[in-house]
Amino acid sequence: MDFTSFEDGDSMDWDKIVGVRKTELVDVKLLNFDTNNPRFTPDKRPFEDTDRAIVLELARTADLAELVQSIGTSGYINIEPLVVVVRDNKLVVLEGNRRLGALKALRDEELARHAKLSSPELTDEVRATMDNILVYRVEKEEDARELIGFKHINGPQAWDAFAKATFAARWLDSQVNQKEPLQLNEIANRMGDKHATIHRMVTAYYVLMQAERHDIFHMDDRYKRAFSFSHLYTGLSYSEFTDYLGMPRPQRDEDPSRDPVAPNYFDKLRYVMTWLYGSKDREIQPVVRSQNPDLGRVRDVLRSKSGTKVLEQSSHLEDALITATPKDLRFSKHIVEANGQLRLALETLDGFDPETQSELQEIVTSALKRVQVIKATVDGQMHAFEQSSED
Repeated sequence: MDFTSFEDGDSMDWDKIVGVRKTELVDVKLLNFDTNNPRFTPDKRPFEDTDRAIVLELARTADLAELVQSIGTSGYINIEPLVVVVRDNKLVVLEGNRRLGALKALRDEELARHAKLSSPELTDEVRATMDNILVYRVEKEEDARELIGFKHINGPQAWDAFAKATFAARWLDSQVNQKEPLQLNEIANRMGDKHATIHRMVTAYYVLMQAERHDIFHMDDRYKRAFSFSHLYTGLSYSEFTDYLGMPRPQRDEDPSRDPVAPNYFDKLRYVMTWLYGSKDREIQPVVRSQNPDLGRVRDVLRSKSGTKVLEQSSHLEDALITATPKDLRFSKHIVEANGQLRLALETLDGFDPETQSELQEIVTSALKRVQVIKATVDGQMHAFEQSSED
């Protein structure tokens, strides 16, 4: 069958090409990318739904170059079929978009050049392997969920956290009007998740979607290009974050709410999203620059009303931590750290050079005065404490 003149508006009898629940060889020109692919997360989303943009993004984020080299050297091996579905009169690849991207790049030099992909010189034998591709057609997208979910949660091509959450949440949402709907824990089991990680991810996903719907936060407004979804789902696993947002503690045996945060806590949700992701429009950098240790430090601040207030007003984590930490703990911390630094200075004392470091004498004198004040204060308070204990 000649497909060179086939256009989007033309009607196609797809059953003649590949029947439902059938595996057939199909002309690669008929295969289309899944533009709703969960792997296209906010920081990995092609700028438009074209082959050119999608191949470029897959090359940037999905190790497409390695696959191009492999297929270009050995040819395409029709062992594992691509999973396809008919959507809008197109044969859409639900599973196997990386392979399709590699094939399209290898068959189109301009496309490969745009994506900065290079391949070995193709032999006629190798080229022939890329013409007709083995596919398995499902009747509807839900029929492929278990296969795709299991492969990309724990398989060799695991998605990132946001892609996993998106996939699981879409699956859960599709159960709303089913006679015997699956619960999230059942979906997670079918996806191979044994540690309740999917539950935490989907809970965070619904918080994020709620923030988007109510114009509290938009992913496109994040300060950094990278979208660290793990900041949110890890933060919401701590009671300090859920208490701050007025959220009940997530129960693994219950499906998470689609509207987890009550309207009277929307202002607090805006603070949390800004602390985690900043705001490009408002030129605010995120407070959490790296999950460790910054997320734990925000958690410490949220334990203190005064520290939380400082963080809300200034978005300055260091100031908030100082306010949140009692003076006795701060004093102990500073003394221990200062003693450690002095020990290191003592170990390198022979490195002092009077000719080039004469200004250090003044600094040492100043440090000595501070130590003497601290020593006198500590000794005085200890003496008074001992006296009161004896009385």
